[in-house]
Amino acid sequence: MRRAIAAIGLTSGLLLTGIVAHAAPRAAAATPAAAAQGVLDARVAAVTSGDRSGFLATVDPEAPAAFRDAQARQFDGLRSVPLASYALAVRLDDTGDLAGPAGLSPRYGGAPTFLPETRLRYRLRDYDERDDVASLFLTFVQRGGRWFVGGDADLASLGLLPARFLWDDGPVRVHPTAHFLVLSHPEDADRADALAAIAEDAMVRLTVAWDQPWSQRIPLILPHSIDELAGLIQSTFDLSRFVAFVNYGAVRDTGYEPTAPRIYIQDRNLRAYPRDFQVQTLTHELDHAAAAPLAGPLIPAWVHEGVADWIAKGRPTGERKPGGSDGVLPRDYEFVTGGSGTIVRAYSESRSAISYLASRFGLGAPSRFFATLGAARVAPGDADYQTDAALRRVTAIGLADLQRGWARR
Repeated sequence: MRRAIAAIGLTSGLLLTGIVAHAAPRAAAATPAAAAQGVLDARVAAVTSGDRSGFLATVDPEAPAAFRDAQARQFDGLRSVPLASYALAVRLDDTGDLAGPAGLSPRYGGAPTFLPETRLRYRLRDYDERDDVASLFLTFVQRGGRWFVGGDADLASLGLLPARFLWDDGPVRVHPTAHFLVLSHPEDADRADALAAIAEDAMVRLTVAWDQPWSQRIPLILPHSIDELAGLIQSTFDLSRFVAFVNYGAVRDTGYEPTAPRIYIQDRNLRAYPRDFQVQTLTHELDHAAAAPLAGPLIPAWVHEGVADWIAKGRPTGERKPGGSDGVLPRDYEFVTGGSGTIVRAYSESRSAISYLASRFGLGAPSRFFATLGAARVAPGDADYQTDAALRRVTAIGLADLQRGWARR
């Protein structure tokens, strides 16, 4: 559902809408799904009304103390962020009930268990124009005729990781600016404030260069460590070479619904660079965020990264392909695997290809190309086919023509 788009370094008071009254967990219903939805409704009501005891009343009374404590921290964290909306829903469409196949009942003393997808939708007030959507995998357990939340990571060993958020471990610090909602742990407040100023400078640069409309408002999240960042974006690759990410996705239940983007900082690397490089990096990330509403599933990484890096570098029109290039546009895997030099070259190849496109067809051609390609959301053909078709509609040349011209430059 989500995708992370990365930038690599050169070295490698709660306000809610739709508030409802607190309700206790419902008695056993006709189906586990209906009962579980009742538990979720009670959790939503508790979060929106600030009822900590009501939230904890939805937790399995026989759960380990560590899980109950973690649930209390999660509630406190949720109450620290400015939620505009918050909703939880049981979904069986894609997963069914996973409790039986996972053999969960013995873990809960033989009690009945139920484990569907729990779909989370929420918005951060004033900074999200669309929902952020994530999948939780909560285990529901029946005790004495009532259902409760008994666990949230029972499928982790099978690779079904629950979505994690900065506020899961307790209250976070919130720093709103004109364009950014900067979220950090309290101990990282000074760096978060510095990043807020850097991000505002990046927004100035982006506004000059990006010619498509967007909200110009986005959450910026500063994890305390690389390990925490890896959990938040559910990374499947080594983050140590990167400096920042934009994370967003799409819901494909009945079509194509883009979700709200977030900027994540890998600050062990980013803070080591001069301030202007940090501004340039966040300009790159902001272009990803600005392009998110236009992005479709068939845009290759070289287009995503090439356009963003070209914008961040000031829209050059004379850049040639980098030394060591084989003259072939990079495939998606080249942006996340291999050594730092290989990854940096993939970015440089992409940026120089977009520079070539702009030199031939004007400074507006890259964004028109991106938007045209992104519009192919449910369409036949692979990414190369759709990239070729979009280029022909925008420029009258195809993908092979673009690659040859760029390689000869």
